[in-house]
Amino acid sequence: MFLLGLATGITLLTISAYRRVSPSWLKRLLMGCGLLMAGRYVTMALFAATTDPARVWPLHRLWLGSAVGLTFPGVVAVDQLIRHPAMTPRKLLRWCSPFLIAYGAVMLAGDAAPVADRVAGWAPRLAPLWRLILSVVQALFVIGFIGLCLLLMRKIPSASIRKPLLALSAAYAYLGADGLLIASGHWYFRPFLYSELAALLALWYAYETAHALQQQSLSL
Repeated sequence: MFLLGLATGITLLTISAYRRVSPSWLKRLLMGCGLLMAGRYVTMALFAATTDPARVWPLHRLWLGSAVGLTFPGVVAVDQLIRHPAMTPRKLLRWCSPFLIAYGAVMLAGDAAPVADRVAGWAPRLAPLWRLILSVVQALFVIGFIGLCLLLMRKIPSASIRKPLLALSAAYAYLGADGLLIASGHWYFRPFLYSELAALLALWYAYETAHALQQQSLSL
């Protein structure tokens, strides 16, 4: 429960960094992604505390909130750092839409059943086909995202931009490593929780850095 409370707090910290993003529709969309993350941790806490999963089962869709909650904000974070004039938020949303649609389909339509959790309480478990779909989509996104961050790091000489890009690529690589561990049948205490914390902190760092760089450019 302490870790889930910590995760919720870090999620709120990351949401606070979204408030400076414009336009307003993009800010609201990012905050919605943050609320999905917070909903995931609240749902995990409820499932861990219950003795009857039927009581909290209507919330089980939020268990997968990180699939969307870390995808679009990561791409927008890179754009906020780079500020390329040819890129717009609507273009980013179109580029991310295949991943968001796939994640949304798994969250809303994926067959799942409650299973006894190894730590406490219960956890929803996707059917094999839906787990496969989620794993493939996550792998494609993580590989593409890390590749983009590394490519931009090679091209951009500014250390102020390269540091948050490095933090993002390392955090999302950690997420990918967690996925490989789960896919290979390995397990450790609360898989994905630590890597999600790293990703949330990397997002907060990227958005705060992007805002600071923007303020510097306006003052020149």
